Amino acid sequence: MKIDTHTHTSGVSFCSEVAPEQYVQRYRDEGYGAVLLTNHYSRLYMFRYGETWDKQIKIYLDEYRKAKRAGESIGLPVMLGAEVAISTPKSPYIEFLLYGADEEFFLANPRLYDKSQAELYRICNDNGVLMFQSHPFRDEQGHFPQDPEFLDGTEINCHPYFLRHEDKVREFADKNNLMIVCGSDFHYGYQAGIAATIVPDCVTDSKKFAEYLRKNPRPEIFIK
Repeated sequence: MKIDTHTHTSGVSFCSEVAPEQYVQRYRDEGYGAVLLTNHYSRLYMFRYGETWDKQIKIYLDEYRKAKRAGESIGLPVMLGAEVAISTPKSPYIEFLLYGADEEFFLANPRLYDKSQAELYRICNDNGVLMFQSHPFRDEQGHFPQDPEFLDGTEINCHPYFLRHEDKVREFADKNNLMIVCGSDFHYGYQAGIAATIVPDCVTDSKKFAEYLRKNPRPEIFIK
């Protein structure tokens, strides 16, 4: 089945124009088997949810729960993920997709936006969570490949406003033995259906998705 591994909804990712209910319906209409909700998790975004960590994570997880309930009502599993933004020596704002996390992981590991790449990777690795660099060649926004020692994978990003750089992504992954996924970077309704990672029908939550990637680091992808 097709899943989108990089998506955002408007209640948390304010740059998105699509509410959870419309989000799941668009993907159901496009024939997807599941979606991974990777809302923005950055200092800038999280402090818009509230000044305290408790308020921040409550609003963040409530958006996932809303999407999950909406998906359950129409038979579309919504998996929990995140796109964590941190500062690194190479870039002041760089993003990483987390796969395999559950609500307990986010509650037990606060303020991931304040970690270094190495610290974030070690937290993920200790908890069975995979860490992928988002759109590593989107240099228009200051994104460049980060330290591969502290990465599990990277992505072919199919946001229509930016170049995919698919050949560069594959070369970076091949050189550093990294996994690859493919997602749309969904922010607008029309993006549903333009990209997917192909997985078995039994992959219905983020932990199962991470397990599948460990055994299949280069899954089949779909680009419309």
